[in-house]
Amino acid sequence: MMALRGDHTLLLALIWTTCSSFTLGTDGLKARIRVKRESGTFLSFKGRMLDNLKLVHASDSQTIYAGGPDGLYMLKPGKHSTLKKVDVPIFDPECPSTGCGYKISLLKEGRNGNPLFMCGTKEKTTKCCDVNSAHSAIDCFDLVNPTQITQPSLHIGDSLYYTVSTENHNQPGLYRSVKGKFTWPPLRTTEQRYIKILGNQSEPLDGKVYSFYTEQNQNQDQDMPLRIPRVSQICTADRGGSKSVLQYRWTSMLTARLFCGDEKKGLTYTELLDVAVLEAANWESTIIYGLFKNAYNLRAVCVYKMSDIINVFASNNIKDQTETFSSPSPGECVENSQTLSPSLLKFMEKHPEMSQWIKPAQAPLLFMHHHYTHLQVDRVESRTSENSHHDVLFMALENGNVHKILEQNNEPFIITEYEPFNNRTHITSLLLDRATKKLFVSSISEVIQIDLSNCSVYGNDCDSCVMARDPYCGWDLKCSANKGIQDVMNGSHTICQNDPQTSMSRTDGRKDSVIRVSQDSKYFLKCPMESQHASYSWDHQGRTRTCVSTDQDCLLLIDSMSQSDAGVYRCIASENGYERTIVRQELQMNAASETRATSSILAVACILALISVIC
Repeated sequence: MMALRGDHTLLLALIWTTCSSFTLGTDGLKARIRVKRESGTFLSFKGRMLDNLKLVHASDSQTIYAGGPDGLYMLKPGKHSTLKKVDVPIFDPECPSTGCGYKISLLKEGRNGNPLFMCGTKEKTTKCCDVNSAHSAIDCFDLVNPTQITQPSLHIGDSLYYTVSTENHNQPGLYRSVKGKFTWPPLRTTEQRYIKILGNQSEPLDGKVYSFYTEQNQNQDQDMPLRIPRVSQICTADRGGSKSVLQYRWTSMLTARLFCGDEKKGLTYTELLDVAVLEAANWESTIIYGLFKNAYNLRAVCVYKMSDIINVFASNNIKDQTETFSSPSPGECVENSQTLSPSLLKFMEKHPEMSQWIKPAQAPLLFMHHHYTHLQVDRVESRTSENSHHDVLFMALENGNVHKILEQNNEPFIITEYEPFNNRTHITSLLLDRATKKLFVSSISEVIQIDLSNCSVYGNDCDSCVMARDPYCGWDLKCSANKGIQDVMNGSHTICQNDPQTSMSRTDGRKDSVIRVSQDSKYFLKCPMESQHASYSWDHQGRTRTCVSTDQDCLLLIDSMSQSDAGVYRCIASENGYERTIVRQELQMNAASETRATSSILAVACILALISVIC
């Protein structure tokens, strides 16, 4: 709030007109509130610059590991935690660290009670080891093929399933290493980028592994998509074919196309960017969230049921199948795959694809104005009813911010936009700790911890807490993670009416702050826009006056202070039928004789400051 003297009316009018033209879009396309780094919600852990930083949660503790090709760090979340460099001499005994020319190529949660599993690559050698709690390497082994591996990966028993994407200049596909024996993917020439591997540890002949990836479309028709999202299925019992056909290669691999879009509206999203999984005790009840984009760079999230994927592969309805096989059928799990008939093996060598596409369980969640890159999903139990839940999505934006999104009745509601970094940056990894309700976000130089159950960001009254619609939060004398009043479905503040603390918080007990403004001066009133879904206006003695809505504030210009401009001004926020006063201020006018002359230099400085606030 500032007063300006001097003949700068034209410049001020230009600022006013320009900034008044800014719009924030409709409520459904923006976050309700924005939480900045300086709010104290985040903890920052700084390290050295690391390319392609990946976050991994230790399997035996709360420790988080952050690793890239050139280094490994660890942090134990807490009030005074820092990123600590970790030396793991796993590649050569004489190496004091992960040096000696090796680059970390795979980093994942540990197995058999060990916190971490790592692979490192040097020229044509790749070595993998379990890493124990003392950061010593144990049970190391060499990967014979390929020489460069990538994420994602999966352990099932003693088997390591890992993937290679085309950018590593090796044969792309899904590989397996178990006790010195290897199984390789079928020969392919198309580009592939792997996103996720899932698997179940069932009985030997029931175990399956599913790979989600995007593949270059071999159809060069300009009306066809450039990339196709797919999922493949293989049997964990698969040990490769005979010496003459598919030796050491998968004999059970079937593929199916993933569809994401709205067939009625002709919308399709064909490039798979990320996959998040809500695993269930019953494997078939597992839910899969996929983040896609289309040729116009628009994003969508499609939700799939594991049971639907299983049913498509079990249908035995294979595209372009000209041969008929009785038993075993293509893709069926058998005890000894090396004894399969040559005709079946040759058929499987052609990369059989299912005729039926895998369709989402519901219409896609469409995001027309946000370019998301990463996805994590949490399931939060309902506060109001038993045996119900709410799914919350955490989606990284290209600018380094993160959206917290409620998925309700197939509609996305953006609860919060977190701004964890000081500057625009690229997020390299998201890691959700469901037990502690913490989200870890990495850039090339920092790891940020976001407390998802910090409910104080929604204000100190019941109405604001409920209108946030955050399943992690409820009103219980304050907005907190304790069980309390909440309406996730609609965010209706009316449920607060019977709460005595709410009635007290609704009472406008603010004292007017009195500001004296010189006669004929220009003055700006500023009101913080706490909710981007609310509409804001100024009330002056019963007269409603509109304001300029900037990115964070609602501003009101007093063009030339006169006696008629004096009085009490209230900034009122209206949202979901609820109104409350955000700012209350009284302006009083100084007599002309009391007015001090203001120099042109000071006036121009004030105008420049105003530009920085508004625009």
